[in-house]
Amino acid sequence: MGIASFNFHKEQITSVEWHPTDDSIVAVAAGDDTLTLWDLAVELDDEESKDTGGVNDVPPQLLFVHYMAKVKEAHWHPQIPGALVGTGENFNVFKTISV
Repeated sequence: MGIASFNFHKEQITSVEWHPTDDSIVAVAAGDDTLTLWDLAVELDDEESKDTGGVNDVPPQLLFVHYMAKVKEAHWHPQIPGALVGTGENFNVFKTISV
């Protein structure tokens, strides 16, 4: 049994890395050319689950999606809090406003 299960990525997961200071945040790289950030602490209450705003296929735990060609790995930057390094066909360093 896993911590959580979501039907979001369409290809295999290539990298998973937990946030170094927030144990509910995880970065995931996948073969579908996406690097995603998830907050596993997010839970919907009954009222929220009724109003999805027409977006039924996006889990509420999904914080961020970055499209990156042939992404293979995701790692938190050791010196810049909240910054994420993604490697694939290119090299990306980015910091979302929410993490």
